Amino acid sequence: MKKGWTRLPFIFSLLFLTSLVAISFLYTYVLKDHIKSPPTFLYDGNGNITKMRPFPPSFDFPFGVDRLGNNLFWLVIDGAKYTILIGLSVSLLRVGLSVFIGIIYGIYLQKMRTLFTTFERAFRFIPAILLVMLFFDINLFSDATKGFSYIVSIIFWLTIVSLPSLVHAIGNEVSHFSNEDFITASRAIGATKFRIIRKHVMPFLRSRILLMIVQQMISVLLLLIHLGVFRIFVGGSTTIQLDTVNSITFPNSNEWSSLIGVSYKELMLDQWIVFGPSIAFILTLIAFNVMKRMLEVTQEEIAIPKNEKMSSKELNKIKKSDFAFKEAVVTNID
Repeated sequence: MKKGWTRLPFIFSLLFLTSLVAISFLYTYVLKDHIKSPPTFLYDGNGNITKMRPFPPSFDFPFGVDRLGNNLFWLVIDGAKYTILIGLSVSLLRVGLSVFIGIIYGIYLQKMRTLFTTFERAFRFIPAILLVMLFFDINLFSDATKGFSYIVSIIFWLTIVSLPSLVHAIGNEVSHFSNEDFITASRAIGATKFRIIRKHVMPFLRSRILLMIVQQMISVLLLLIHLGVFRIFVGGSTTIQLDTVNSITFPNSNEWSSLIGVSYKELMLDQWIVFGPSIAFILTLIAFNVMKRMLEVTQEEIAIPKNEKMSSKELNKIKKSDFAFKEAVVTNID
């Protein structure tokens, strides 16, 4: 059976995401200083001004130019590394911690199952976006409100909000798997819990870890979109006070949800300004959904033996007692 990660749709999706991140780093550290900034005005053939910023999407500016003169296409390219790598970091932490804690919960803490289930069910009814918004501005690692420590703190909160449900799901699956007959037999002949985890539980979970990572990546991206709608900037923000009343807040990075949040009001003015990061999110989500589907199909496939006609010589080898046994079983069931 062909593995999901070796199928062409999975490989193409992975290449698309990898290329997007690579181009993002290439733009930030190599191309950025060599790309000409968009003009303030557009002119016709006679030298007359035809339009002032912002410029709608065109051949020269695929996603348009915003009011500040930024080429939105390159802003989206620059923000790709932040969005995808933050999402990947959160997904890896979620899966790694939930597998570790889930194994402990499913093997060693069965007596606490009722208590943990009650807590998880109560936790499930609180939307993750509300929990993230509640703790978003709490920087656990530094007093600074921006910078690397701020991003690390955000990754921490994005990880924590999903752990109860993930730990509960994995713990229950491990608990159910540990009751299989072959594990019961191993336990009966003296196998320790640690050996059962190492020899049976870990190989069982290893085949599902990649699928869980992709599923969590989709979940994190959707959560980032919600944060952008609420104008919560993952990379931190800088506020410029225009006067005693008015102020402008800018994101410190071009992370895609931040680009949506900073331009959210443009939905009532020039809607196309939000199209660039929105399209980037859509294409990335499609790529991860394709990868997820390929992994799910692989796990759903069942090897079906070929139906071949038995020769007369093989039929003659079948004992009458075989039919008598099957008939007896059917009779007992009825």
